[in-house]
Amino acid sequence: MGIDLRDIPCPAAVTLSTATLMKTGQTTSYRTGDDGDLESGRATDFLTLDSAPLHNDGTATLNTTTNRFTDTLGGSTYADNIVLDWSTWNGSTLLGWRRTFNGVYLSWNDAIDGALAVSIGSFTTGWKLPNFNEMNSIGNWDLTSKLNYAPFNQLGPGGGGTWELWTSTTLRGIPANAMNVQHASYISRLKTNTTQAQYMPCRVFSLSTLNVLS
Repeated sequence: MGIDLRDIPCPAAVTLSTATLMKTGQTTSYRTGDDGDLESGRATDFLTLDSAPLHNDGTATLNTTTNRFTDTLGGSTYADNIVLDWSTWNGSTLLGWRRTFNGVYLSWNDAIDGALAVSIGSFTTGWKLPNFNEMNSIGNWDLTSKLNYAPFNQLGPGGGGTWELWTSTTLRGIPANAMNVQHASYISRLKTNTTQAQYMPCRVFSLSTLNVLS
């Protein structure tokens, strides 16, 4: 007896893959073949996705736009200072940030402890110090100060444009040193753990934790 193909369930729709790296944001070109010329990477530009993010079954999420960043309601008010990065959406979860720094300079260990203790509204747990790849993913390389764009708008203490942020990443074999990023160069900088820097925590969000249909 033959198989009726109509009895075979259709596979779920494929969500936007995160296998391709995001664009760096650099649009200024200094020669043919450089990053500003090629603008290689996923998404229309640094702030705009190719398409609105969808669930695995093809239905809409709370972000019905192509905006890479939204608040926890899918808009751009950011009343709770939480920024969702939809470029990291995998069909069920995505990475979110508290868009403000902690305000004081701390050692690496104190920064980790501070990030783990962050509580915003109903999001009382799950916060952490970002690793270097996570921190690097939101730096816009077309800007002098790499986080000076909406919705982060970070120019540093007093608007002076100077800051350093810890990441949770250490150099293998040298646990007394960790990586941080700086407002302009935004490159990995190996610093001793007693060095003083700030932090900007992140956490993984699911749409169920945002009190919407997941």
